[in-house]
Order: sequence, then C-alpha cells, then structure tokens
Amino acid sequence: MAESRALLDGLLLCSQIGVRRIAVRVDSKLVASWYHLKYKIPWTILRWWNKIRETARDLDLLVSHVYKELNAPADAMANMGFSTRTDHTFLSDFPTRIVGLARLDRLGVPYFRKA
Repeated sequence: MAESRALLDGLLLCSQIGVRRIAVRVDSKLVASWYHLKYKIPWTILRWWNKIRETARDLDLLVSHVYKELNAPADAMANMGFSTRTDHTFLSDFPTRIVGLARLDRLGVPYFRKA
C-alpha cells in the first residue's frame, strides 16, 4: 500500500513541476507487476491505481523492479522520512549522502549496507 501511494505522490509531483520523462525503479516487485498489469490490484488500493494510470497517460514513464540493495538513494530518502516523521521535497540542495548514493547508482556501482 505504501509503495503504491509513494508512486502516485511521486508521479503527481513530477507532473506538477513539469517533469514528463521519468524512469521509476521500485523495490517492490508487486508494484512493478501491478503497473505492468501482471497481477490483479487489490480493491483497497484500486482508487490510487486509477489515479496512477490517469497521471501516467501524460508522462513518458518507465517502471521497473530493482532489488532494494540496488535502490540505495530511494531507500535512504525513505529512511530519512521515517526517522524524522516529516515530509521532505527536494528540488535542490539534496543531502550529501543521497547525492553520493545517486552518483554510485548512476555509475552502476551497487552500494551494500552494513548489516
């Protein structure tokens, strides 16, 4: 449920600020499967998925699954939001750690967390 709502909120934000070409990498295989119509979406979140589909019509959108270990920037942002219990929207001045993780991601270098 949380991943579906995060996808919707992210797409709406991108649409609002004029970003039209988007590659979304989700660490929920189920969310990626729902997006690609491989599994039936539960009725409890169907209204969100209807809005996701509606918003996606105006976007050049690619949704793919990646393992959590290969999605370190998103994981770091989720942990930041969870630990501070506040919403964060970064359009500039990203935290240094997230910038570093994004650079590693862009270079194709996986980041492995300490256990």
